[in-house]
Amino acid sequence: MSEYRFALGTAAATFVLIVVGGLVHATGSSLACPDWPLCYGQFFPPMVGGILFEHGHRLAALTVVVLTLVLAVRVFLRRREARALMALALGLLLLQAALGGLTVLYKLPLLVSAAHLATSMAFFSTVLWLAGRLRPRELPRLERRPRAAVGLAALGTYLQIVVGGFVRHTGAAMACSSRIPLCDGQFWPSGGPGQLNMLHRYLGLALAALVLAATFRPAREALQRGHDTRASLALAAPLLVLVQIGLGLLTVATSVSISVVTVHLATGALLLADLIALHLSLGAPGGAADEATHDRVPGLAPAAG
Repeated sequence: MSEYRFALGTAAATFVLIVVGGLVHATGSSLACPDWPLCYGQFFPPMVGGILFEHGHRLAALTVVVLTLVLAVRVFLRRREARALMALALGLLLLQAALGGLTVLYKLPLLVSAAHLATSMAFFSTVLWLAGRLRPRELPRLERRPRAAVGLAALGTYLQIVVGGFVRHTGAAMACSSRIPLCDGQFWPSGGPGQLNMLHRYLGLALAALVLAATFRPAREALQRGHDTRASLALAAPLLVLVQIGLGLLTVATSVSISVVTVHLATGALLLADLIALHLSLGAPGGAADEATHDRVPGLAPAAG
């Protein structure tokens, strides 16, 4: 298996880990295991109740650790051009492990819990970027503006996910009761939790507009030139945004249903991954390649070998 495919597998495992982590919080299982890294002093405790989610999350994290370490060995031995990104991924992995332990040992402090989510998304993004870097550097020459706009949309998505994490960890998801779209009839309520909730909503609308603007030109040009992969990525982003907005509204309407809030987190991660893949598919500004290479998407297209 090539390093590229291995990186994709690591990214997929990280996505699963993020979803499982969301379930840990949504089910109130974050402190089901009072110790760390074991659970009641056991590597395999009885997997029942909250322990199933909390210790299952730790086992999933261990899988990601093993995959990342194997990938690191392969990259450092064989792919010099990707060593810096691999080192960054390893640093984020160590930080994430430390934050996971602190979250349990210090009983869910807000900043540590929020940093835990932010670091997981940063690691996920880095592994996706690493997968793109491990592809052959056959990139088309494109203008800077469309690629920069997609990159900005990806950054905005990351920041919105972090703000959403604060909403969840502060219990602000229902600070505005179930009245939509305003907060108890107000555009900007006086209470802190309500303000955080509305900030998340307003940022969501701003991000939707940014994603639509950023992906319009890439989608149009990809459709005109028959670049199916790039067109699919560009068209998927607005669709994921619409789904995400609907899930946000449904989260409030269902009083933070476990299934809805988990899918909400998963869709946010998918949107981030889609925008990163689209950004990579647009190629490095100034890169040289002929027209035939336009549809080769780093991180998504089949790899040889």
